[in-house]
Formats: sequence, structure tokens, C-alpha cells
Amino acid sequence: MHQWISPPIFLATSLVLYVCAGALGSTIRIGTFNVENYLDVAAGTRPAKSAEAKARVRESLLALHPDIVALQEMGSTNTLQELRSGLATAGLNLPHSDWVQGYDTNIHIAILSRFPIVARRPHTNANFLLDGHRFQVSRGFAEVDIQAAPQFTVTILAAHLKSKRPIPNADESEVRL
Repeated sequence: MHQWISPPIFLATSLVLYVCAGALGSTIRIGTFNVENYLDVAAGTRPAKSAEAKARVRESLLALHPDIVALQEMGSTNTLQELRSGLATAGLNLPHSDWVQGYDTNIHIAILSRFPIVARRPHTNANFLLDGHRFQVSRGFAEVDIQAAPQFTVTILAAHLKSKRPIPNADESEVRL
């Protein structure tokens, strides 16, 4: 039997991609960050994020200094606004955002961007068939087009796949795949 252990927030996976665009004439820093239950109030087995843990998330994002960042396990739109405001106060202004609620009502996908979001295509009712059983994608997928320059648009797809926790009706690694 596998035991799933949640890593501390400062060890959450972070990825930075650099997109070089001739039309832009510079580099765009795109990141993704699992903010691990960024909630104001506890929800079921998910605890509320402490003020100290929220500060560590802000510090990590400030160090990453992305132009665009996809966030996994974001709470409500209010918590997204709180994070965005805290980042702006500290000098990282990401005024454009998208927030996607999937089947899971507690944690969501969000995108913050320095550039305008010009199209949104949330995928909130996705499902798939595995070994004869239909599964609902619990967190949805964010798909946005971001206008990084007058002649340059980038499409961002963000997902938060099923955790590695065992489930009774399927192999969790096959569900993730």
C-alpha cells in the first residue's frame, strides 16, 4: 500500500519556461506552481492555509518573477485576489487572471498574467474511460490565450491531475496517465 505524503509548500513543484518571440523582442517567463490548498477556510480534509504558508507562496512567486503563472490548488476567487494583491504590493503586478472551477469544489486552477487574457476556454466537464469505467476530471483544465505583444499570442493550458493517493476503483497512476 502506498502512503501519500504532502511535501512542504516551499518544496512544491515549480517549472519555468522561457518563450522567445521575435515579435516580442524579449523573453517571457512562464511558470507553474502548486500552491497546495491555498484556502482561507478548511474544506473537508483540506486545511486552511496559514498566514505564514501564504507568505512563503508569495516569496516563491516573487523569486520566480513570472510574467504568466499557472496555479494549482487555488481556493476561491477571493483567495486568488488576496494573492494577486499581496504580490502587487511586493512589486509583482499580474493584473490579469483566470480561475477555473472543475468538479472539485474546493481547489481550482488559476492563471495570473502580466499580459491581457484575450480568450478563455475552460474545460470543466471533462471525463474519460478507463478499463470500462468513466471518470470525471475533478479539477478541470484552464486554456487561455494571452496577448504578450501586438503580434504575439501565447496559449496556456493548465491542469492539476489526480493525486498519487490510492483510490478504490482504479490504479491512481493509470488515472493520472
